[in-house]
Amino acid sequence: MYLSALRSTSLLALVTVTATLAVTTPAPLARADTPDPEATRLSAAGHSVKWNWTPPGRNERFGHAETLIHASTIDVKRLVLDYARYKELAPSITTSRVVNHWPDGSSDVYLQMGVLNNTISFWNVTRFEPPKTAGNDEVIEGKMVPGKGNIDNSVVIWTLHPAGEGWTVLKFDVLLNPGLPAPQSLIDEQLRDSAMDAVNSIHDRVQGSKTFAPYSG
Repeated sequence: MYLSALRSTSLLALVTVTATLAVTTPAPLARADTPDPEATRLSAAGHSVKWNWTPPGRNERFGHAETLIHASTIDVKRLVLDYARYKELAPSITTSRVVNHWPDGSSDVYLQMGVLNNTISFWNVTRFEPPKTAGNDEVIEGKMVPGKGNIDNSVVIWTLHPAGEGWTVLKFDVLLNPGLPAPQSLIDEQLRDSAMDAVNSIHDRVQGSKTFAPYSG
């Protein structure tokens, strides 16, 4: 009986000590957020990148470009939403003017652009929807208002991806169907170059310089 009581006492003491340690031992510190992989990839490249592709859920080829900006998503979005200054996005855009606002927050923007050294002029009215969230990203899409333009179709899509405090990955996709016979290679080149001009314009203006700062997220 004595041994049984001793074992019970020892077991109780062990349980008490274990419970005390569980309460008093501090939990491990939470691991710091890992660097954003998209920002890391762009930082390694050291410059903005561009290509052509067919985005998921689309049927046509877009020009695509993306860049890493050392600025908050709020500051980047402020310039993306400044539709009246879209002629600063690319040398090919000669006119940008907001022509209407809608109750849901959409904006109609008149855009005119020249191609082939301004030998051909295209125009349309693009309706930009209010920003929408897609996971951690914000997406701002504009589509040509049917019948308002001398082209067949136009779509632009901005994607703002927060990459840590004071960092944003900015992406831009653009589609333009001129309604004229033209080699796809020529259209592809025009679209990806325009996309690159757009992200670089936002990058340079919001940062105040062309510097591609090393990512430290």
